[in-house]
Amino acid sequence: MAELEAITDVRTAKDKSGIMSGQYGRRLPLVSGKLVRIGRDETKVDWAVPEDDQISRFYAFLQWDGSKLTVERRGSIPPDYPEPPPNRIIVLNPDLAAKEKHLEVTKCAVGPGESFWIGQTQFTVREDGDSGQDSPVDATVAPRQEERTRAQLEEIPFTNPAVALKAMEQLPSMIKAAANEQGLFRQMLRVVMDALPRADAAGIVRIPPDCPPGDLRLALVESNVRSPIHFGPMGFAPSRKLAHRAIQEARKRSHLHFWSTDPRGTEGGAAADMTLAVMHQQNVTPWAICTPFQDGSRYALYIAGRVNGLWAALDKPGQDRVVADLTQYQKIAEIIVGLIETTMRMARLSRQNAVIRRAWPQGIWKYLDDPDRLETMLRPQEKEITILFCDLRNYSLFASQNAAQLLQAQKEVAVALNTMSSAITDRDGVVAGFRGDAVLGFWGWPDPHERQVEMAVRAALAIQGRLSDWSQTGRCGLGLTHGRAVAGRLGAHDLAVVDLYGPVVNLAFRLEAMTKAFGVGIIVSQEVADRVARADPNGVELRTRKLGRVRAKGFPDPVPANELYSAHLPSVREWQQQDWAAAVDLFTEGRWADAADMLSQLFPEDPAAGCLLRVMDETRRVPPKNWDGSFVPPSPSGG
Repeated sequence: MAELEAITDVRTAKDKSGIMSGQYGRRLPLVSGKLVRIGRDETKVDWAVPEDDQISRFYAFLQWDGSKLTVERRGSIPPDYPEPPPNRIIVLNPDLAAKEKHLEVTKCAVGPGESFWIGQTQFTVREDGDSGQDSPVDATVAPRQEERTRAQLEEIPFTNPAVALKAMEQLPSMIKAAANEQGLFRQMLRVVMDALPRADAAGIVRIPPDCPPGDLRLALVESNVRSPIHFGPMGFAPSRKLAHRAIQEARKRSHLHFWSTDPRGTEGGAAADMTLAVMHQQNVTPWAICTPFQDGSRYALYIAGRVNGLWAALDKPGQDRVVADLTQYQKIAEIIVGLIETTMRMARLSRQNAVIRRAWPQGIWKYLDDPDRLETMLRPQEKEITILFCDLRNYSLFASQNAAQLLQAQKEVAVALNTMSSAITDRDGVVAGFRGDAVLGFWGWPDPHERQVEMAVRAALAIQGRLSDWSQTGRCGLGLTHGRAVAGRLGAHDLAVVDLYGPVVNLAFRLEAMTKAFGVGIIVSQEVADRVARADPNGVELRTRKLGRVRAKGFPDPVPANELYSAHLPSVREWQQQDWAAAVDLFTEGRWADAADMLSQLFPEDPAAGCLLRVMDETRRVPPKNWDGSFVPPSPSGG
């Protein structure tokens, strides 16, 4: 994945004596097509550079297209910036004359390896696998190396507990101030630099996920450099060899390395880099601590500094004292890494919990924060459940007809599925899952609700109204039932999901399938119809009408079927309700001649009447000898 590297050089100024000089770096992932806001205030933008006071709180937009990064300045500075910072986007054009190479623009496009500047920050696009410059210390030798596990470091007492306590005091506020992973790394590096005065720089390093064995690529994800001058013109560059060794070893240990600055001690017998030769002349020895994360993330905390004196010039006791002092730094580094791991894990769990919550109604959220209650709640139990099943019919045909624009067709179906599920969850129902192009929702679990049938009915009517284009063309049907069912976590081992089991569930499927034959949008069981009548006895909003006793596949006995509809969009007028009920009774009693006359004359355009007429027409309107009032509704095509 391509990344944007941001290096901020903060320099002291006469008018800003309170600002300490330093260098801050970070690498940010570039996602193709994603619009990103950058600025100084992490509460207002996606990527923040809070150390640069020459960048406004929200200054520019970035968008990566896979090959170029478009940078565009935000519109006019809002009124809350009476004295706006410079906020200039500067780009380099090598084709122009020396005095004109650095251009100020409001919009530009930069490719891999190219840079732009805002304030005191240089932004550079890095290609996949580009991990920046080599570290000079990797060209020399490490005469002293110490490795300790987390457990071993815990056994070593603090020689100066006050230093550790000073670091710990900052942690709660620092963690709280972190809005995201980038902010967490930045805040923790501040703690490291405050707690370890002998450190010149600290950073979070990462081995790229696709890095094969033997490849020493290393990304400096976040860095805090106290004084860049200590690292020469190349800047702070962590040792790739040290980082790979610490991160990739199976037994995770914190590594402490010292490097020789004596030209005679380097490989090949000569100084491999002038930076080390300069350190030799300055009579200092560079050191680094690399403490790997133990969560499998391939991250590590890397801390670098210098000790006075050449390593070879120190006697053995002197070297041991230096090692003992820096082992204290290792202990603090290990504590910081442990806290970063824990905070990141909690942040991931929090995000996961937020995603999970959206799949449940608010009434169930209380269980998600209590694992014991959640486990009890998920245990399969028999309960009084109200079930709603909604299906988008002819989905295979719809997909075939739109094969040339399959993604667009899927989006249309996804909108319909979202409409169905949101109508359920908005009314405290639970979505058991998607069955292809259908949704199963239910009420009464984990706790019963006295109005659960009414809420299910209102959800069904809401779905019918919102999917009017689907329902009017006969491509959407709903079935509602109520009764005893087993609810909870059902399934086998790791495939278990929250679901339902019982005949009442299957009946909802069968009733939904019959909506096509009857030509109506919603069919409900007798139990649901009776409860609707009690909830709205005058039919002010909710109404049902009986359709007859139907034979459902898998059920030995006939079941009454009823259409559910809104009083505001009635299937039959109020003055026709008694006539409809009388016609259905005649049909059920086998008095088909009278039933056919009433249905034909009073309900000539009613699709449900047409269904009953098709039943009678199959035997020339003469009831079969074994007629018991029940039937299988024939489809309009006669199939």
